Amino acid sequence: MTANQAVLDWLNTEPDWDAPDEGPGAPVSDGPVSVDVTAPSAATLASATAAERMELVTDYVRREVARSVGVTPAALDTERTLVSVGIGSMLGLELQYRLKSSLGVAPELTELLMAKDTHALAAMVVALLGSGG
Repeated sequence: MTANQAVLDWLNTEPDWDAPDEGPGAPVSDGPVSVDVTAPSAATLASATAAERMELVTDYVRREVARSVGVTPAALDTERTLVSVGIGSMLGLELQYRLKSSLGVAPELTELLMAKDTHALAAMVVALLGSGG
């Protein structure tokens, strides 16, 4: 996705006709969903192997994205782009802030919004953690 495509996605007000009506990725209409989100500690991340660190961060990012769009982590379609699951500029800023507050690092907003999926976002965060931000 190009930067121009991300801007167009932000401005897209049409419904996502490809979104499922039920199951993962389906819209939630019952109001906010309470999602327990606890970031892995710095000590836990430091003592983890590379694979464990990626798993910990991926799980945390999935929970944060789910909380942002008001679905349970199990209902979040982790293979869809962040924009297509409902992360726009305002929610992106909030997500960026929560990542920075809890982990000490966060991708730039444009990188966050252009992430291919939650796995790609988690990989960005792990790379920033490895380089110290």
